[in-house]
Amino acid sequence: MLTGGREGANATARTWVTGNAYTDTSTVNIERGLLFPYNRATGIYKCPADRSTVRDAKKVARVRSVSMSASMNDQPDPQSRSCWHTLTQIQKPAPSLAFVFLDEHENSIENARFVVTQPGVWSWVDFPPVRHFGSATLSFADGHAEVWKFRSPDTRRIGRMPPYIQGQSVRANDVDLLRFHAASLTVPD
Repeated sequence: MLTGGREGANATARTWVTGNAYTDTSTVNIERGLLFPYNRATGIYKCPADRSTVRDAKKVARVRSVSMSASMNDQPDPQSRSCWHTLTQIQKPAPSLAFVFLDEHENSIENARFVVTQPGVWSWVDFPPVRHFGSATLSFADGHAEVWKFRSPDTRRIGRMPPYIQGQSVRANDVDLLRFHAASLTVPD
């Protein structure tokens, strides 16, 4: 469950990691997350190339840059049809095509989830990183990872924007956003 705006956009106790990457000054909220007992090395929650700081104040390095797809158990109610709750539910797209984690853009990250709009909506809710020469690494539900090179001029333009870059519009049929649409759950009618 998530609450609040940029500084108040905290992930609460029933998720993979709690807190807010924009404001957390320690790894305590990573350690409170549901996945920490299985992944106790806090370094895996942050890309080494991410040089962002808490509240962009240039004093304390952020401790997390990784977010999870909102398609992956974002709503704890097992009756919710807005996300998958078990591996067997991941069918469209298949687990090998459904992304789980990515290193989110430093000017977009706050809570634990990475939200992708529904197909036909041409804007980013959250935004992927472009710090790796215009590419990002994503992990998938079947366990593999891929590097996605971004091709859209809108992705490059948005990636250079100052904070806060959520909710940015792109041209219809943007190739990068289409790729994220294809790797996320389409909410059933």
